[in-house]
Amino acid sequence: MNEAIDLSNLEPYWQRRKSISKNSGTTIDTFKPVIPWQRRCLLDIRTKFDYSIGTHEILLSGSVGSAKSLFLAHIIVSHCLLFVGACAGVFRLTSPDLKDTIFKDIVDHLYCQHLKEGRDYWVNNTRGQVHFRNGSSIITRSFSDKRYTKVRSLRLSLAVFEEFTEFKGEHEQAVKETRNRLGRLPNVPENLLIGATNPDSPDHWIYDYYIENREKHETRHVYYSLTFDNPFLPESYIKSILRNLDAKQVLRMVFGRWIELRGDVVYYEYGEYNYIKRKFKVDAENPIHISWDFNIGAGKPLSCVMFQTTRLEDGSYSYHFFNEVVVEGMRTLDSCEEIAEKGILDNYGRQIIVHGDAAGAHNDTRSKKTDYDIIMNYLQNYQREDGQKLEVMKKVPNSNPPIRTRHNKMNALFKNALGEVRIFVYSDCETLHKGFRLTKLKDKGALIEDDGPSCPFQHVTTAAGYGVIATEKFFEYEKQVQQIKRRNNGY
Repeated sequence: MNEAIDLSNLEPYWQRRKSISKNSGTTIDTFKPVIPWQRRCLLDIRTKFDYSIGTHEILLSGSVGSAKSLFLAHIIVSHCLLFVGACAGVFRLTSPDLKDTIFKDIVDHLYCQHLKEGRDYWVNNTRGQVHFRNGSSIITRSFSDKRYTKVRSLRLSLAVFEEFTEFKGEHEQAVKETRNRLGRLPNVPENLLIGATNPDSPDHWIYDYYIENREKHETRHVYYSLTFDNPFLPESYIKSILRNLDAKQVLRMVFGRWIELRGDVVYYEYGEYNYIKRKFKVDAENPIHISWDFNIGAGKPLSCVMFQTTRLEDGSYSYHFFNEVVVEGMRTLDSCEEIAEKGILDNYGRQIIVHGDAAGAHNDTRSKKTDYDIIMNYLQNYQREDGQKLEVMKKVPNSNPPIRTRHNKMNALFKNALGEVRIFVYSDCETLHKGFRLTKLKDKGALIEDDGPSCPFQHVTTAAGYGVIATEKFFEYEKQVQQIKRRNNGY
């Protein structure tokens, strides 16, 4: 996993993918481990591991789309069918995620000619359980309630953790408690703990436990998988991943490297290629997007940015940030008036799209109205110099995106793994330019941005991120609507 990777020449990986057989299935009676890492892992589990020395622990360290979930479903189901009275526990941090992903894969894996529901097995979708005629069971548990000791009543022969890196900090206790419940069914010789995950930072406990120290423990094993290893993924899907990730993210999410994404600054892909030292020529035919980050307090200015989008030949969009309002102590209404003073509302097109901090939909501490009530009221009632009114739309999600999602998306748009640049900052956005260059994390573990008095430029970068992610989601929604329309029309 340490060989050098030339992202400018991926042909060897495309050829490697073509050499893998596509003769496989998705149910228990048709599945074949055609991908090399699957074959190695299954062979080790069933024929090579010495279970007399204790429970064997496996890390499936796989990149995006590398077929980990289907393989896990096969291991779980086959374990219960092979061993009378086996008990497989399947765990994830939250229950909805568990039932929507791996438990669904398990149930789908059972639909085959040789097994009949109601005769050979029984599924309880509400509780996330499967019981087999031979006395074996599959049970599921989540730990969002932080009741890690709930597993102490279990006797397990197999424990599977999906999205293993979710279990960090205090949640690691769930893994420790579960590990102690294995090996308590003497009639079942195969005792395993399997964690499946995309790679994370090398400062995660999983990296030390499984990768750094596995050679010291003969019961710890790691199996790596790449996105290119899965021959069933459409080539267009892989190219889409490459286009939407920056180079560091590709090394982690496609090539399975445990590397640190966050360096000294948050927006590590931002460079001089993103900064345009001139004013932007606004297209009067396209909407102007305005995105806010609402703040109050010393060193925390209310901030907003203005941008337009351009549709590219491949169907994606570029983002052009051309103006900003960043003033400490400013009220929401003041920011609207400042935007008008800059001529933004009079000199260009009439279409305005509002984005920003989801918290602004709740309340403004300085008014009985919400921040967005104030913004929409001002814009919808604004009289342009030409006498026309603005056409205003609000596109603000119910909740803000996770900080990591926002950072990753922005870095990928600054410069992706294919070398494509899709965010441009123009000369009237001096604070935004500074923020993208200098914003750091205050608390790396909790992914908290440093927004102290010495970093007033951070907030405008957050406003930009809110606007980009909301716009990307809207474009994706529009794309899906058009696809549905084409299907309905027979295209």
